[in-house]
Amino acid sequence: MRRKIFFSTLLLLMFNVALLYAQDPGQPCGGNDVDNNGCPLDTWVILLAFVAIVIAAWHLNNKRKATLVVPQNL
Repeated sequence: MRRKIFFSTLLLLMFNVALLYAQDPGQPCGGNDVDNNGCPLDTWVILLAFVAIVIAAWHLNNKRKATLVVPQNL
């Protein structure tokens, strides 16, 4: 029974991926790109990656600081 559920879920996910990556051979992004660079997200990928790195570093730094705090009342 678990095999059937696993393979059914896998098949469903693979089918969805095939539908999501299907692209219209016409204009990318439906012609809504004001920069004429393909898609609007293409021009902001570097900024998006930089923001993700900054947020990850901030989160890990806060996590490291929280583990360094040792209670004094033991």
